Amino acid sequence: MVRCPSPFRALVVVVSFAALATFVAGCGSDKGAASTTTTAASAAPTTTSRPPAKPGSKPCSSTASAPHTYEHVVMLVEENRTWTGGRTPQVGMGFSGGEMPYLASLAAQCSYYTDWAETNSRQNSLNQYIGLTSGVANRRTVFDCTPSAICRSTDDNLFRQVRDAGGTPRTYVDNATETCSPGKNAAKHIPALYYRGGDDASFCHQEVVPLSQLDPSALPTLSFIVPDLCNDGHDCDDATVDAWAQKTLSPILASKAYRSGTTLVVVVYDEDQPVPNLLIAPTANRGAISTVTGSHAGLLKTIEEVLGLPVMDQGQLPDAVSLRSSSNL
Repeated sequence: MVRCPSPFRALVVVVSFAALATFVAGCGSDKGAASTTTTAASAAPTTTSRPPAKPGSKPCSSTASAPHTYEHVVMLVEENRTWTGGRTPQVGMGFSGGEMPYLASLAAQCSYYTDWAETNSRQNSLNQYIGLTSGVANRRTVFDCTPSAICRSTDDNLFRQVRDAGGTPRTYVDNATETCSPGKNAAKHIPALYYRGGDDASFCHQEVVPLSQLDPSALPTLSFIVPDLCNDGHDCDDATVDAWAQKTLSPILASKAYRSGTTLVVVVYDEDQPVPNLLIAPTANRGAISTVTGSHAGLLKTIEEVLGLPVMDQGQLPDAVSLRSSSNL
């Protein structure tokens, strides 16, 4: 289905997005600037110093306290599934459907929310991706339109926040060979191509790069990983998605950056409540969380907090519930 230079700490969230084969102006027909006021650090859990997770330990088995801030966040966004019910195919609660053993094993050890809401239930992919990175259900990024003068966002966004704080945001595009291009991926799954406020556009060639440039041993502050239309589940089955996720995430979870306890990895789908989701960090609570409803806006607020960024005062963010406490990040 197509809904179509001060010290800086970073959090790695892995996000997978299905991609369009072309990058042209105009809009398709498929099925959507603000101030920063709340200091993220004030919402972070109180912690004490304990040893980080040791090499060889399970990804979420550490008894250490959650860090005040993280150095890396990796986001991987997948496509067109729900836990159970809904209008899209189901992966089973906690990836229990049987075709995704790798993600199911991570869900059993780390945190996932039994209920999770997308940005805009009336819109498809693009509006959800913009919401994941800005908190805004933008009226100009609807119906999976391609980047153009009439299909863009000037809102503040996570990439700009990281950049302005002295960090390094990167979007890694599967099946692309050039910078600032979707290649054989889908533009609608690459939100950085749509941000045109401030000096956003001038950083596109530096920050939107082929997936081949991802180095687990040298992670940037923010890694936004965009699988192609097969590897994100848009056009291929769950087994393919799981195998690609394992190939991509395993080196990150084995990296020094992750084992040091200062990297957060997030896997989330784009749409259709309850949206499948997974939060991976050494201190993350184990298994299902049903006491809090997760959301794309809540995830964005959480990422801002763990990176020590101010929470943007726009869109759905002021009312969003942070996930730090419930998942022990």
